[in-house]
Amino acid sequence: MNAGFFKRALSTLIDALLVVAVVYLSFLVLGRTILQNQVDHFDELYGAYEEISDAYYAELGILSDQYNASVELANGDETLKNLAYDTYVADKAVLDTQYSIDIEPYNVPISLYFWTCILYFVIGFIVILSIYTVVLTGKTLGRKIFQVKLDGPSVNPLSVFFHDIVFKFLFVVLTVMISPYIGVAVLLLTLMIDLIMISMTPKKTTLRDRLLKMSVVKTGYGY
Repeated sequence: MNAGFFKRALSTLIDALLVVAVVYLSFLVLGRTILQNQVDHFDELYGAYEEISDAYYAELGILSDQYNASVELANGDETLKNLAYDTYVADKAVLDTQYSIDIEPYNVPISLYFWTCILYFVIGFIVILSIYTVVLTGKTLGRKIFQVKLDGPSVNPLSVFFHDIVFKFLFVVLTVMISPYIGVAVLLLTLMIDLIMISMTPKKTTLRDRLLKMSVVKTGYGY
């Protein structure tokens, strides 16, 4: 019998979390140092960047507290409340302008570092997940825990790669590199399509199952 949506989704979640944990550990052990070394004088730049950012948010907090205090003192007087808001907006504009000037010399190198960190996690996730899935021919830990497996005449390392990586994750990961919000939207859309197809089709198959002529079926212990 073919597996339902939630068994499939939860098995995928376990595998994804396992791979993310491995990538994160590699980042802490080695990746972070390598990426920081790509930026000249990273420690000094990042220290100054954090100092400026911390000072900005501290000042922003003070402005917010002053605005809230002024609103409370206004005691419902709309004129005073509007004056307090206008003062807050004007002071925040000055603060934002000064922050932009102060942080500008550090934006390019620090933004480059953050971007390379994103690339590290994205590429690391795809590479490690691909190796993990293909080497095990789809018999991953998540599937073993939920007692499901890939089944069909076309199950082989290449078809598993397309089923579990290309058609399931690759497009989502690529959109995350463009925008995290777009990536999340695409992920939710693919989950919705999978849910509808698995719930409403007699064979409980997704589009990738049909394209590759395989299915995800329930199995017993010892798999």
